[in-house]
Amino acid sequence: MNIATDNTLLAFLLALKNLENPLSENEREALAKISQKLKKNPNDWNFTEKKLMAIIKANQALNQLYQQAKTKLDALDRPIPFDLMPTEAELEKVLPPESKGGTRAHLPYGEGEPNKQSNEIFNLSVKVLPTEKPEETAKKLSFLERLSQFLNQPTSKND
Repeated sequence: MNIATDNTLLAFLLALKNLENPLSENEREALAKISQKLKKNPNDWNFTEKKLMAIIKANQALNQLYQQAKTKLDALDRPIPFDLMPTEAELEKVLPPESKGGTRAHLPYGEGEPNKQSNEIFNLSVKVLPTEKPEETAKKLSFLERLSQFLNQPTSKND
């Protein structure tokens, strides 16, 4: 994955977290299908992104929240600190057992923190999408609150 993909997935998770109304049954089913496709073929992101964006754009509130988060993420002049990402303990508390462990998508990337972070964002998204109520699951992920606070900090371009 790359920064653009990470930003799309993080913006979507932040939008879900801040969504006031629940997703429809059709939206939840579509997200579960997207998760399945990403698990089976994580390299088919371009096709899957189109499907995800169609879901986002069809829901006005979700789209507005997504656009706000995406704008902030794309405007970052520094990397997201790795310690803002979710911990295993946090994931274990929030995600159901079938969403953990052996269900990780195996991405063909080398070692290194940027790829590890990108893989974790991808894996987390694949775990959240098929839950019964993804918007409720996102609200329980405290790392999204940490990330939101990070994005709302004033940035200084004159460091």
